[in-house]
Amino acid sequence: MMISIVFKNLKFYWQKVALTALLVSFLVFLVLASVLFTQKIRTLADAPLSSLQTEIILQKDQTNKSADTIKTTGVIEPFNLASFSKIETKDTLQAQKEIQEVSTALILWQFDIQNNRTIVGLDIDEPQVGLRKIQEWLVPQSEFFTSNTASEVILERHFAKLFGYTLHSNYKINGRDYKIVGIVDFKEESNLSNAQVFIPYDSALQLIDKSNSVVNQVYISLESASFLSKVQENIESNFPNFSVLTKDRLLKNLSSFNSIMYQFGTYFASAISVLVLFLVFWILKMNRMEFRNQTDILQMIGWPKADVRKWVAIESSFVIVSALGIALILFLIFTLFILPEIKTGILLNQNFTL
Repeated sequence: MMISIVFKNLKFYWQKVALTALLVSFLVFLVLASVLFTQKIRTLADAPLSSLQTEIILQKDQTNKSADTIKTTGVIEPFNLASFSKIETKDTLQAQKEIQEVSTALILWQFDIQNNRTIVGLDIDEPQVGLRKIQEWLVPQSEFFTSNTASEVILERHFAKLFGYTLHSNYKINGRDYKIVGIVDFKEESNLSNAQVFIPYDSALQLIDKSNSVVNQVYISLESASFLSKVQENIESNFPNFSVLTKDRLLKNLSSFNSIMYQFGTYFASAISVLVLFLVFWILKMNRMEFRNQTDILQMIGWPKADVRKWVAIESSFVIVSALGIALILFLIFTLFILPEIKTGILLNQNFTL
């Protein structure tokens, strides 16, 4: 009986009730959205290295190359990446017990009349760290390289689709046909690399007529992320002319706002939660004061205090439940349509220089 009376009263004052519910719902939504937004920023910022199971990328930037030595046709080494010894570098790195796994890559550029493409040479005998992980992201019916000397390539899915390449057809490099044995789909990791072509390591060396084993990018996985500072310090000491790329360096590519959200997002969400809790309490209190005269009248005509409190509880519960329902709808809209469009602007690619 009382529930029916309370609902009829709320229906009569629906405009005040609706305004209160909307205000509360928006504040609740603000808390949920701030938490989810902060988590999204952190996930996107961490993705380039975490998806590669890599804490550190080592490379040697090259900025003193004279213009007359730069080749602009065929397959060449990138202008901004210098090659270095693969074996010596790996031996030095693997001597550190905090380092778990190391893999390498030989990044090349392919110039032709129509398009410029990035080719990555990968060693099939190395662990699946860094871009070597493409073996996990091959589409069905794809295969990985049969050997380091095979005349085979793996193409990035969007690149293959754009130019009409299909599995088991041929891809031409320097006038030579290479069999397409796989298609790699980075999916959520699509910002990991701008490479279009992957090739066995020895075959990549042949493209630039290198007889010695060289690479220009190294991916390092640690036993524990807590070792990052120590390992980074050791690497910088052993490789003074190299660039050491870590998550901290990547975060410099974030916009100022995203960077602040990454570093202080938890404090921001906590502050918002406390403020919202206070505001919700204040709004509900103001709403109750709007109807204070009704409960006063009920007490004057002899209603027991327990029934009056029950009236207030039912009324407040209805407002809160309605507000939570509206907040949930707003939260779903934010999650499904707005959150997926949020980007950090971080791009980890083979042309990255620090």
